[in-house]
Amino acid sequence: MFSLRRKLRAKNLAIISHTGFLMVALGFLLLIPLLSLFFSPESPELLRAFLLPSGGSILAGIILWRGFRPKETVFLTTPDAAIIVTLIWVVAVLLGAIPFILSNTLSVVDGIFEAMSGWTTTGLTMVNPDNIPKVLLMWRSLMQFVGGAGLAVVMLSAIIGSLGPGVYEAEARTDHLLPHVMHTARMIIKIYLAYFVLGVGLYVLAGLGLFDALCHTMSGLSTGGFSTHSESIAYWNRPSVEIVTMFLMILGTINFATHHAVFSSRGKKGFKDAEIVLMLWLIICATFLIFMHTAGVDSGRSLRESIFQAVSAASGTGYATVSLRGWGELPLFILVILMLIEGGTGSTAGGIKLYRICIIMKSIWWWIKKQFYPSSAVIQRTIWRRGEKLEIQDRHIQAVAGFVGIYLLTYSIGVLIFLSDGFTLKESTFEFASAIGTVGLSLGITGPEMPLASKIAQILGMWLGRLEFIAIFHAFIRLGRSIFK
Repeated sequence: MFSLRRKLRAKNLAIISHTGFLMVALGFLLLIPLLSLFFSPESPELLRAFLLPSGGSILAGIILWRGFRPKETVFLTTPDAAIIVTLIWVVAVLLGAIPFILSNTLSVVDGIFEAMSGWTTTGLTMVNPDNIPKVLLMWRSLMQFVGGAGLAVVMLSAIIGSLGPGVYEAEARTDHLLPHVMHTARMIIKIYLAYFVLGVGLYVLAGLGLFDALCHTMSGLSTGGFSTHSESIAYWNRPSVEIVTMFLMILGTINFATHHAVFSSRGKKGFKDAEIVLMLWLIICATFLIFMHTAGVDSGRSLRESIFQAVSAASGTGYATVSLRGWGELPLFILVILMLIEGGTGSTAGGIKLYRICIIMKSIWWWIKKQFYPSSAVIQRTIWRRGEKLEIQDRHIQAVAGFVGIYLLTYSIGVLIFLSDGFTLKESTFEFASAIGTVGLSLGITGPEMPLASKIAQILGMWLGRLEFIAIFHAFIRLGRSIFK
């Protein structure tokens, strides 16, 4: 190890050391689900399923963290941090899958699928929640809770100052709440935990038991969608539970910087935001259109189902109160659009993001205006961001266009893979939109029996969608240069 250390540059040592630190944190995280034993004693086999990966991760992490720590402070750029984020996501998914595999609950591929769905806050699942132990149910929700806030951001909050803004941006987050990135990470954690306590309390008041309240708060706030019951939120069939769930889903899909602006300005700035306005209009219009095409004899229940599914898709959560298999083409197409767009930048949601859609819509309007103005006229290009007008430059528009292009190309490839496996166009477009958007709504075709190619497509789609491509591209380019230089 020491001879290898001498050959590595300081930046490479820092990357290995910080990755080791995260592995230690993951090891301790694997012990938290064992608290569910207070709710329901489980088989000793389940203890082994968590203790073995936990001990291995802690031991290996300490060796990497302490053995490769550079002597001097190293500032890591976004490409450097992207390698850490990419590596730790791979390690987290593999570790997250082990409890499912060692407990004989899932196969290796299905275990990796479940863990990827958890960490990326997707919610597509390979298990029937009614038939697995509570310790695994809590582990699923915990993965979503930590993954939603930002796996690397949360775990590196204590030392993120030495990494600079790189790791924050590599986790697909660009809005800094405070001038210092370390303070930003810690503020996110404080806001997140405060909402968690609020959510558990509201769920208990709505009639849920403590275990269900804990799991659904973690999954709802992270816009994850894992449930403790196969019927999801429909299991309770209570308006109060649905209202609390929608409240948490909306909180999770709003940019953390917007939450901070609301608190710091007492609501004066935070709500004057293009993302929030667009999200509300999308939910209202989607609810109306879905209701018009799904309304039955009980119009009140149809309205409940319409607004809940609209919020679930728009927030990227994936909770459901009704089976979608009986829905027509138009309502499902509306959900696909919502799943591709989704929540705010810097939130727990995935998708293209509302901010980018706002810029695209505004760009179209600016282009139309320019056709009727003199060539010398200057068009003001601004959008509202947390109570202030943000000027949009050409580079912003180019970045958005590039990202949306890559996103839609990847989506098209995923749909083609599903079609090649024999699924219908409706099933393919819906299911892969749910995967790449990290949503979790399903027409019932995702499961252990689905073809291997479609499973792998969904795994990669969830990963790319959560990290927004750029971090992964940075990591592979940097690794390629290191190998072939």
